[in-house]
Amino acid sequence: MKLRWFVVGLLCVAALSAQAQNETSVEPRVWKSLADVAINDRYDASVGYEISYPVFGKQAQALDGKTITVKGYMIPFEAYLKPKYFILSALPIAACFFCGGAGPETVMEVFSQENIDLSSEVIQLRGRLELNQNNPDRMMYILHDAELIEE
Repeated sequence: MKLRWFVVGLLCVAALSAQAQNETSVEPRVWKSLADVAINDRYDASVGYEISYPVFGKQAQALDGKTITVKGYMIPFEAYLKPKYFILSALPIAACFFCGGAGPETVMEVFSQENIDLSSEVIQLRGRLELNQNNPDRMMYILHDAELIEE
């Protein structure tokens, strides 16, 4: 009898865990394409040391300059509740690139024409993607003219 209740309890926990995971998961197609990148170091004479630069694969290159729709989590740069400039992460903030939980291919800079309300939930954006291969002061992915898509 105790074993039966244990199994029922275990199934309930598993179902709740799967539901919570689905609620926070991000549609991965775009992020999978953006993962098609290698990082190479090369010496930069202007600073006097090696800098890491992305080398984009075919899947990522196919999105360069295209209008894409992408889901992710907002990571604000500044103390604004409605920023026009922020970072979009494929992962929640606790597991994102800035916390050491992922690589640089899981984040992108976002520039929007309108202020977007700060949210801790998954948001969906549409904008023009730029692959940044040469400017080490920017992220490797930049989303321009981003618009929030209400679901």
